[in-house]
Amino acid sequence: MNRRRRPLLWRVGAVLLATSAAAVGTASADAPAPSTPPPSSPPPRTSPPPPVPHPPARPATGAPLGTGERLVFRMTYAHLLAGRATIAVEPGTRDGLPVYHLRLDVGSEGVFAWLFRYRVDDHTVATWDPASGCSYGIEKHLREGRAVRDQLVTIDPTAGTAEVLDAKIGQKAFAVGPCALDVFSAFFVARQRGLAPGAALTVRVFDNGRLYDLPFRHLGYERIDLPAPLGPRVLTQVVEPVVPPGSGLFTQEGRLLVWVTADARRIPVRVRSKVPVGSVSGDLESYRPPD
Repeated sequence: MNRRRRPLLWRVGAVLLATSAAAVGTASADAPAPSTPPPSSPPPRTSPPPPVPHPPARPATGAPLGTGERLVFRMTYAHLLAGRATIAVEPGTRDGLPVYHLRLDVGSEGVFAWLFRYRVDDHTVATWDPASGCSYGIEKHLREGRAVRDQLVTIDPTAGTAEVLDAKIGQKAFAVGPCALDVFSAFFVARQRGLAPGAALTVRVFDNGRLYDLPFRHLGYERIDLPAPLGPRVLTQVVEPVVPPGSGLFTQEGRLLVWVTADARRIPVRVRSKVPVGSVSGDLESYRPPD
C-alpha cells in the first residue's frame, strides 16, 4: 500500500473508534446556549467553539447508558463517504453477574474505499462491569487493507493484572493495577462520570501493552441538528481527549474533538480530527436509546 496514504486512512479508523468511545459531557440539563449560535450544519472543522461560562454541572442521576443502545456514525473525508461505525451496548454475564458487551463494528464504504482501494472491516468487543466500573478485557479483530491483527486482552481487576494474546506483542503478562480499563471501556467510563467545565477527568487505560492516563478537556458548547429522536438545535458539549504521544491509540498529527449531548445521557454525536490534508468527520446518522 502507498505509504503516503496510510496515515490518512489510519486516522479514519482512529476517528471511527473515537466516535464510538469518546462519550463524555456535562450532566447539566440547563447549560446555557453558545454566545453565537452556529449554523445548523457547520462545515467540518477542528477549531473548538469559544468557551461559554456556566454554573457547575449537577451530578447525573443514574447511568447515561444501558443495553440496547445503538449508534451509527457516517464518516467522511473531504465530504466523501469513507465508511460507517456502529456502536452497540449488549447484555452479558460473567461469573453469573451482569456485564455489558461494548461492541464496535467499522466498515469502509463509498467512493473513499474505491478511490484508495483500501478496505476496513474491524470488529471490537469490550467486556465491562457497570456495577464496579472495571473492565474485564477486550477482543479486537482488525482488517485494514492488507493489515490483519487479532488481539485478546483479559484483565483481572482485583489482582491488577492483564494477559495479552497478540502476535505483535511479545510480552504476555502485565501488572496494570486495580481496575485498569481497556481503551473502549475507558471512554464509556468517562461518559458515565461526565465532565463539568473547569473540572478534571482522567481515566487509567491499558492498551496494546501500555499503561497510561487519558485526560479529557472541556472546550465549550455548540448547538447542532441531530437525527430523530434527538431533534434539531441540540445543545452539545465539545470535549478533547488528550492522547499522550506514543500511546498507539491515535496518530499524533492534529487534534481530536468530540461533541456529546449536554445532558445526563451524554450521547456522542460528532467527531472531528485533522489529518495532513483536510479533516476527517464523523456524524451521528441514527440513534436507538437503551431498552
